[in-house]
Amino acid sequence: MAYSGRHNIYRATIRRMVSEVLELQEQEFRKEHASDTNEQLLSYLMRCASDLQHSPCPGEIVGGSVIEERFGTWKQALLLARLPEPPPDSQKNVNARVLEETERQKQIYRQRKAEKRDLVQKRQAQQATKKKQKE
Repeated sequence: MAYSGRHNIYRATIRRMVSEVLELQEQEFRKEHASDTNEQLLSYLMRCASDLQHSPCPGEIVGGSVIEERFGTWKQALLLARLPEPPPDSQKNVNARVLEETERQKQIYRQRKAEKRDLVQKRQAQQATKKKQKE
């Protein structure tokens, strides 16, 4: 499907916003859990698996990359947490996380755009009023 230049810019902006939010979540997790023990991280991983009702893959949960780094591999973290490997179709679950964040960022983008449009209209009205007053 061919998109206009404006739409391509919109899509690129949303992708950038989503990427920034997901990266920020990982950074915050890294800071908040830097002093966690291995047992605490494994407990978190088990809670995530329980909430999701399946073993997650690293991109599916906040902190997945931190856990993977701590234990060397994701497979090792799952093994220590006594969790089975993620189902073969688990990539769709990562995509679900990204899609959820994409929808949030689209709403934020639209809201900001509307606020900017309202501000421009307000300024134009003020300028028109000042111009009439001068006449």
